[in-house]
Amino acid sequence: MSVLYVTQPDAVLSKTAEAFKVALKQEDGSWAKHSVPAQTVEQVVLMGNPQITGDALTYALELGMPVHYLSSFGKYLGSALPGYSRNGQLRLAQYAVYHDEKRRLELVKTIVTGKIHNQYAVLYRHAQKDNPLKSRKQLVKEQTTLNEVRGIEGLAAREYFTCWSAMLNEQWSFNGRNRRPPTDAVNALLGFAYGLLQVQVTAAIHMAGLDPYIGYLHETTRGQPAMVLDLMEEFRPLIADNLILSVISHKELQFDDFTESLGAYRLCESGRKKFLNCWERKMNDEFKHPTFGYRCHYRRAIELQARLLSRHLQEGVVYKPLALR
Repeated sequence: MSVLYVTQPDAVLSKTAEAFKVALKQEDGSWAKHSVPAQTVEQVVLMGNPQITGDALTYALELGMPVHYLSSFGKYLGSALPGYSRNGQLRLAQYAVYHDEKRRLELVKTIVTGKIHNQYAVLYRHAQKDNPLKSRKQLVKEQTTLNEVRGIEGLAAREYFTCWSAMLNEQWSFNGRNRRPPTDAVNALLGFAYGLLQVQVTAAIHMAGLDPYIGYLHETTRGQPAMVLDLMEEFRPLIADNLILSVISHKELQFDDFTESLGAYRLCESGRKKFLNCWERKMNDEFKHPTFGYRCHYRRAIELQARLLSRHLQEGVVYKPLALR
């Protein structure tokens, strides 16, 4: 099973029999049409402004297939999700932990500790051993309020990205994390990768039956999917950040894979295709899961973490973030 990415702005995704049909406009004005058997597709991602017909959207949902929307910058916009997550008891348990200050604080500490652990592992792997993240991880355990833990998480994130310039080639300018819009190529990659990661985590949260809008580290204000953002934290360094550093160091992306307009950077069409190929390769990488003891790929690992978090909320099973060395 795979993800069907449609990235051309004027593309049209429709349905024919038991297959999806993708129509792509060519430079001469003609249309090239490609057929994709529905049984080979697990999710659909529409990036930019491609069209999807009503028949295709309905068919995807009938098959239990989520359809996700990203902006041309790669920012996650939303999803059309199948209606199969109706676990009322789990959601009641999720809400109860939200209102239980002690349990919520302990879970937030776990989430932030896992994220900082994985950030430190990224730096260590790239010979940036002289950094304060290990002490920040220990400091998280000593905090007594949510805001104090959030403060340590924010501080660790700034210190983490400060080390990035030393891991990048000199021609890749990076002076820290920025967005809306990204003002350099590295931030454009970070935004795109985090958008793709949000797609996967949203699908996993929905499959597990969790409410995507009730989280613990992230507040439930402004309609943000707080639970999705919470679960993303441990995977940002593991998947997105490691992949970006890899494609840059192996020169799988070049500067001509980006466009710049009014100070805003984004991947061009060919650059997006290259990165999506790298993304799928990363998502299919296998490793031994430290909690369950068997081999799995990253897409499956995200689903497992969502289900493990569900069991923690409903049954009190210890939640362990996915932490790899």
